[in-house]
Amino acid sequence: MEELVLLFDKNSPQEKDTEINISVGNYSGDGCSFKFLVGIDGIWSDIKDFSKESSCTWKPEKDGKYFIMVQVKRDNSKKPYDFIIRGDYFIGEKEENLIKDVYIENQEIEIGKKITIQVETSRVPSMYKYWISGKDGWELIKDYSTENVLSFTATEVGKHDILVECKTPESKDNFDDFKTITFTVKDIERPEIIDFKCLTKDLLVDEELIFQVYTRQDDTRTTLYKFLKINPDGKTICVQDYSSRRMVGFNEKQPGSYKILCLARDMYSEREYDDRAIMVYEVKPYYPINIKTFTTDLNSPQAEGTKILLRGVVEGGKELLYRFKIDGNYGEDSGYIRTSSFLWEPKYEGQYSITMFVRDESFQGEYEEKKSIEFLIEKKRQKAVKITDVLLAKNSNYLINDPINIKVIAEGGIDLKYSFVVYKDKKEKERVSYGNVNWVNFIPETPGEYEVELKVKDKYSEKDYDSHQFVYFNVKEYIEGNIDYVLLPSKEYYLVEDEVELEVISQNTKDVLIKYEILIDGHIVEETDYIGSKKFTFKPKRAGKYVVEMYSKNKKCKEGFDCKKSISIFVNEAPPVTGTKILCNKTSFKISDDITFNVESCGGKEVCYEFYIMEKGNWMLVQKYSRKSYYTLMPFVQGTYRMLVLAKSYYRKCAYEDYDIFEFKVE
Repeated sequence: MEELVLLFDKNSPQEKDTEINISVGNYSGDGCSFKFLVGIDGIWSDIKDFSKESSCTWKPEKDGKYFIMVQVKRDNSKKPYDFIIRGDYFIGEKEENLIKDVYIENQEIEIGKKITIQVETSRVPSMYKYWISGKDGWELIKDYSTENVLSFTATEVGKHDILVECKTPESKDNFDDFKTITFTVKDIERPEIIDFKCLTKDLLVDEELIFQVYTRQDDTRTTLYKFLKINPDGKTICVQDYSSRRMVGFNEKQPGSYKILCLARDMYSEREYDDRAIMVYEVKPYYPINIKTFTTDLNSPQAEGTKILLRGVVEGGKELLYRFKIDGNYGEDSGYIRTSSFLWEPKYEGQYSITMFVRDESFQGEYEEKKSIEFLIEKKRQKAVKITDVLLAKNSNYLINDPINIKVIAEGGIDLKYSFVVYKDKKEKERVSYGNVNWVNFIPETPGEYEVELKVKDKYSEKDYDSHQFVYFNVKEYIEGNIDYVLLPSKEYYLVEDEVELEVISQNTKDVLIKYEILIDGHIVEETDYIGSKKFTFKPKRAGKYVVEMYSKNKKCKEGFDCKKSISIFVNEAPPVTGTKILCNKTSFKISDDITFNVESCGGKEVCYEFYIMEKGNWMLVQKYSRKSYYTLMPFVQGTYRMLVLAKSYYRKCAYEDYDIFEFKVE
C-alpha cells in the first residue's frame, strides 16, 4: 500500500458553511475502513464513523483552525485503528501558526543512534508534547513540558513520524497546533556466525563442557549471544541469555545426544536474532573401556599348586567391575568383582583358557570388553620364579629427562637374571639384556605413554622369561599447574571501591602461571596475561555480579590451560547518574558578559562533570572531569553556542553516565 494522504477539494482557508469534500488519496480500494473526525479548540467530533467509503463531506459552522484526522483500520484487525492521517484546515481568516518549523539533525540514521529534534514557535513560552509512530501505532515519547528540544534513541527500523503537539501555557485545549516530521531508521549489517566449536576434548557426564562461537561483524558494533541447550527428550533450556560473552560452559548429568543452539544479534537489532548456529554433541557416561593388558605374573607353563596372579590394566569407565573366568580341566569363575586382579591356584595339570571380562557398574549388558590368554599347567616341580614386588622412586609426575628408578623384587629359581624392555606407542625403544642387576634408571626423552616390561628368569631356564610384569608411565614435559584452593577474605558484603583480594593455592608454585579474568554480569571487563603472582587484588567499580575466572598452567604449557576455577562476588554501589540538567544564570546573552552554567544531577557517587563548548561548529574541551559542577564563560564572538556537560560517578571507568546539552545565542 502506498502512503495514504489527506485531500481537500477546496484550498484552505474557506468561509464557514462551505461544503468541503475530504478524501483519502493513494488508496487502492481494498482491505480498509475509515473514520473521519474534526477538532477545534481541543474538542473532537465525528464527521463520519467507520465505513468502507474513503471520502466524506464536511460543512464547518464557525471560524477557526480545524484539525482533520482520519483513523484507518485494516480488515480483521483487533485494534481500535491501525494508523492515522492528519491535516489542518482554516475557516475564516488564517491565523499565524504557533509552530513555525520543526528541525531534525538527520533524516536518516542507523538503529541504536541518538536523534535530536528542535521546535521553533511564534510565541515564547510554549509547551510541547512529542509522539512517535511505530509498528504498534503512536507512542508518547514525552508529555507536555517547556523543552523545545527532544533527544532519543532510535530502536526500530523503518520510516517513522514524529508528531509535535504545541500549546500556550494558558491554553485549556489539548493542543493549539501540531506538526509532523518524517525520518528513516536504517538497519545495520547483521553479524554472521562463522564458526561454532566445542573446546572440550572428551564430552563426559559431570565434566565441564565449554563451547565458543566466532562471528564476523562491524568492530564498532556490539554483538550479543544467547545459548539454548536441547536435551535428548526435546526439552529446551536457556544456558545463557543474550550477553556479549561468546563462550559458555556447563555440565551434563545424564549421557545422551544433545544439541546446543547459539543465537547472535546486534545489541540494537529489532529481530529475535540475526544469525544462528546449531551443534549436535554426544555426552558419554565415561571414557570408553579399554583393556590395555591382561597378563599373569608368572610365565606359562607353571606347576600345579603354583599361585598365579591374574592382573589386568584397564582405562576408562567410572566404577569398573572385573570377572575372571578360567576354562580347562578345573574351571573357575570369580563373578564380577571390584578388583582388577585375581589369585588363581591351579590344582590340575592341563591347558587352560583364561578370560577377563570388564564392564562399568552402570552398564546393563554382560560385558563391554574382554581379553583372553592361554596357560599351560604342568606337574609340580621346583619353586617357581615369581616377581613379588616392584619398587618405584616416585608414583606420579613423570617428566622428560628426569630419571625413573625401577627395582624388581623376585623369588624362586636358583640364580635369577633380570631384563628390562621399554616400549613407546607399542614400539620397542630400549632394552637391557638379562643380567644380575635388578634395577634400572629409565630416562624418557619425549613426552607420551611408556610401557616397561620387567622380565625375570632362572639362569638355567630356556624360556624367554619365567615371570614378567608391565609398569606404565605417562611422561609429560612439565608438571601440570593445578589450582588446589582459592582463598578469599571472610567478608559477606562488598561495596564499590572495597578492595577484594584473593590468593591461589597451588603446588609447584614457582612454575605455575595464573591468568585472571573479571566478568561483571557476564561481560569480561578486565583480564591479565598469564602471570606468576598467586595474589590478585581488584576494586569493583560498579554494582553487579562479579565472576573471577582463574586459568592456571605450567610455564612450559604451550596451548590452552591446565586448570580452571571461578568464584562469584556480589558488589553493591550507588545508583547511576541520571537527570543531568544544565542551569544558566541568564536568559539573554551578550558579548563580553559573564555567563555561569550550573549542573544538577541525581544518583551517583562523588559525581564529576566535564564541560565542552561548541563555537562556530567546533567542540572544545573547556573543563576536564572534576567535582566542580559549574563553569563560567565569557563569549567574545556573537553566534549560536552549545554547552555539553558529561556526568559520571568518580569511580566509574566509562566515558560518561549521563549528559545534557544547552544551546544559546550570543548577540
